[in-house]
Amino acid sequence: MVSENGTGKNAMIPHYRVAGKTATLHKVKAGGGYDENKYVSAFAGFSPASNPRVVTVVIIDEPSEGKYFGGLVAAPIFSKVTERALQLLRISPDKQSSSWVNHENLEEQGKSS
Repeated sequence: MVSENGTGKNAMIPHYRVAGKTATLHKVKAGGGYDENKYVSAFAGFSPASNPRVVTVVIIDEPSEGKYFGGLVAAPIFSKVTERALQLLRISPDKQSSSWVNHENLEEQGKSS
């Protein structure tokens, strides 16, 4: 789950809970091994976390401007794209005001449904 203290905090969407995972990878060299200076950054997630309606995967091949971590590069794009999709699909915000949950909270919500 996206946490205010985690690497995916830039994926948060106001009034919606988000679940997802950041990724930062070194690219493979043509002759084998990994290129220490070339990256792929990603964030994959869904929202609302308690009743998923939108799944978004953002993959950035060789991000520029010195930033390459998935939480810094791909997560903000996830947030903007997914927020707009939720609006276009007229998916109501979560009843809980926080935009993040942890797995314990999600499990408790599942038991009460």
